[in-house]
Amino acid sequence: MIGTGNEKDRQAVLRELQVNMNEEFRAVLQYICHRILAHGQDHGLAESFKTASLDEMSHILFFSDLITKYGGLPEFMNWQIDQNRDITAMLIKDIELEKNAKERYKAQIERFQGHQELVAVLQSVLSDEEDHEATFSSHLAQRQKIQPLR
Repeated sequence: MIGTGNEKDRQAVLRELQVNMNEEFRAVLQYICHRILAHGQDHGLAESFKTASLDEMSHILFFSDLITKYGGLPEFMNWQIDQNRDITAMLIKDIELEKNAKERYKAQIERFQGHQELVAVLQSVLSDEEDHEATFSSHLAQRQKIQPLR
């Protein structure tokens, strides 16, 4: 277990790490479902879902390892995922998931400035989420024949 200054701070970090880990599980499951459903319709998009899901799996491990380092035990929640069969609807839901993740990670980076390792992980994960959002927005724009959402 690493030192975090005080117990209240450690518990706050652990709560956020649990949320992060579980949201990444949710993203993996959603992107895998979307990959399966999109595979026969749009191979390029299906590969984008697959790539994003692999990134999200790495994030799960980053956060679960930090939970352990901070003296916690990973806890698993029920994950509600989008199971829409319409590709445009899938992309909209996936972009929403990425935007929410970005907001959460940006807030945590500000909140946990005293935890260098945590902030470094959050910054790395945030960069991946920005890439995923850009990729999904590009696919959505291609489907809607408009400029990518930003």
